[in-house]
Amino acid sequence: MEKLSEAGKLYLKDYSILEEARKDMVRYLNAIVDETYDLVKEEIDDMAPEGFEMHTWKNDSSKGVMHASFRCISDIEFFRKDKMDLKVFYRDIRRAKDLSDPKFIKIYLASPKIASDLEDTLRNFAKDRIDENIYEPEYIKLNYDNSSKSAEEIKENILDKCNKIRKLIIELTEKENIKPN
Repeated sequence: MEKLSEAGKLYLKDYSILEEARKDMVRYLNAIVDETYDLVKEEIDDMAPEGFEMHTWKNDSSKGVMHASFRCISDIEFFRKDKMDLKVFYRDIRRAKDLSDPKFIKIYLASPKIASDLEDTLRNFAKDRIDENIYEPEYIKLNYDNSSKSAEEIKENILDKCNKIRKLIIELTEKENIKPN
């Protein structure tokens, strides 16, 4: 025998309103991620440092995630060739693990575990050069009145993080006297 909880009873009571609100929220968040992706894609190709390519990707089947990535196309110390070991992620509330604040978009740099040496090197180099933990996530509050303004702010944040990474890569390879092959 199944019993409906008090929360379930409240949900059922206002089911049609809640479903309409959910659809409105999904439409709004989809507009933000789609516009952010288009804005970032327009500018990202020109940001690649020597020996790298830049790529953008968004999840079309399960909205709420996109990333801009650095792909090393040369033999460069610290980096795995033909791998995207540096990704600047965008995640909205639909893909968040912490639902304590539903007004944010999370922007963060991530590297796969196999690239932990690169992550440690870049994190320490960024701390030394710009006094910042480049892997620390940032949160952007949404503008509920204008999805385009939210998308523009998110784009600026993503491109700023990509630009910092670009400069760190250039400075790191120059410091170590590493030239792309």
